[in-house]
Amino acid sequence: MLKSGLCLLILFGFYKLLLEDEKLHQFNRFYLLFSLVFSLVIPLLTINIRSEQIPVFEPQPNYQPDRILTDLVDPKTSPVQPAFDFSAVAGLVYWLITLMLLIRFGRHLFSLAQLISQHRNVRYQDATLILLPENGLPHTFLHYLFVGKSAYESQAIEPELFTHELTHIRQKHSFDILFVELLFCFYWFNPLLFLIKRAIRLNHEFLADAAVIDQHQHVVRYQRLLLSKLTLSTPVSLTSQLTFHATKQRFLMMTKRTSRARVLIVGTLALSLLVILVATFSTKLVAQVPSATPQKAQTKPVQDPLPVDSDKFQELYKDKLVRTKSGAQRKFSDLSKKEKKNVVLIAPFPPRTPTDAQFSDWKNPKLFGIWIDDKRVKNEVLDRYKPTDIASFSGSFVHKNARQPEGYLYQMDLMTHSAYERYLKEQKEKPFLVVMQRFPKRQ
Repeated sequence: MLKSGLCLLILFGFYKLLLEDEKLHQFNRFYLLFSLVFSLVIPLLTINIRSEQIPVFEPQPNYQPDRILTDLVDPKTSPVQPAFDFSAVAGLVYWLITLMLLIRFGRHLFSLAQLISQHRNVRYQDATLILLPENGLPHTFLHYLFVGKSAYESQAIEPELFTHELTHIRQKHSFDILFVELLFCFYWFNPLLFLIKRAIRLNHEFLADAAVIDQHQHVVRYQRLLLSKLTLSTPVSLTSQLTFHATKQRFLMMTKRTSRARVLIVGTLALSLLVILVATFSTKLVAQVPSATPQKAQTKPVQDPLPVDSDKFQELYKDKLVRTKSGAQRKFSDLSKKEKKNVVLIAPFPPRTPTDAQFSDWKNPKLFGIWIDDKRVKNEVLDRYKPTDIASFSGSFVHKNARQPEGYLYQMDLMTHSAYERYLKEQKEKPFLVVMQRFPKRQ
């Protein structure tokens, strides 16, 4: 949503700076509508980037963090209580406001349908006239043109006004308004939609004014006619109507000329801007291709297979703390016989020396976030090390909802030889012992 909003802001800023005051009404109509669609779609576009295949790190046989966490964390006994869910409240508020706006949108459509069904219809050129009992400004919706009955029957409606409103019908301006109003029901939180909606309506008036001047060839007379109608009230929303809040802009536009060179320059700039936005706001997807020289990481076992006999556990770890299913820690000697049988030792990470190819890949900050000896470092720090300086490493994929602003896809935890020796010493002094339920082996 942030990408979409920023993209729309840039496109609308370009319109206000370079397009709004130019006599490019058809182009501007397309540009404004396209800006709305483009800003919504562009964050969903994916650009594939080819990259050497990222190594996948297989978990060690005795190391199963997901399984351990699942068995040890009990929501009933866990001291950590879930925080207040602001996202649920925000979602509820969003859908309530959206529902209210959709109801209002439906009521406007219903009121127009009532006017059409309850009053006399007369066929007039490309439109269907709806003769209303009160006299007011002519206004249109789809192919319906709403006019005062007495004014129509007495032929008091000026031909310029008919031309103006028929232009709205022929160019199908109502579809633009319906699209923007419906979009606003779902994106009401974006203030830019108010401004774009106003810009689209004003552009519709420019288009209709141009058609009137083209057909009747009398700018001054038409301007006087518009001024004489300023005091009349405006009809309901959703209709293409003769409004005069931007009369000054419309008068200036009637006499303006735009050169072909100007059109070419502005068009080129608009196209260049779209290309830049696609490159900036689209999603980049790294396509993995096999490495030309694959190498296997060098590993060796940490220790002999661990004893599983509870008597041997008693002999080795009787004074060590064991984490139970409730999350509490108790000495091994204080456990029940059943619990002792289910004690498992989680083995420390084995020594693993990365290959040259792996070490080189980790220098890419778009793909990897690097930790060395439990400290976050920049990827270029790896230039100070060699692969043989790393005693052990582990890697994990960073899911989208947990991804940091840097945007890296994998987190790599590296240990130098000195840190790895300290780690093994700590593991020996304080082994990771847990009580786990044993599952039967699969056949």
